[in-house]
Amino acid sequence: MRSIQGFLDYQLWSLRATWPPLLLAGLCVLLALVTGHPVVFGLAGLGMLVLFFDSAARLRDFERVRVLIRRSGGLTGAALRNFRKARVSWCTRRSAIAAAYAEGLGEEARRLVRHWGYRPWHVFPDGAFTRNSPFLRVAFWKSVLGFGAK
Repeated sequence: MRSIQGFLDYQLWSLRATWPPLLLAGLCVLLALVTGHPVVFGLAGLGMLVLFFDSAARLRDFERVRVLIRRSGGLTGAALRNFRKARVSWCTRRSAIAAAYAEGLGEEARRLVRHWGYRPWHVFPDGAFTRNSPFLRVAFWKSVLGFGAK
């Protein structure tokens, strides 16, 4: 019985970590079904594929940050460094906050993110609409697609 509970807990926390890209992928599916235009259908399919890869990458982020928080006994040391790295985009912030909640430190993590100036409506990556936009960098797309992740 205990192993079933552990499995369900993991599923719940992993869903909390990956819901932003999964929701956007669902919207891509809806867009593809509603419009009959083949170009829109193709773009929505491509967007859905990218978002599924992003969801898998957020799950890996969640697992990595959760293990670091558990090892360090809180948001200190390596766990805090990785948590800071996760603050630059909405999806990575959500996965890091879910990892902190899974380890019982969710409110502390939420306060920390709020202290950094992020609010729930900050959904685009930092600097998204500047000349140095992360959307124009290969490293961003590697992290979204899960390539180059350790």
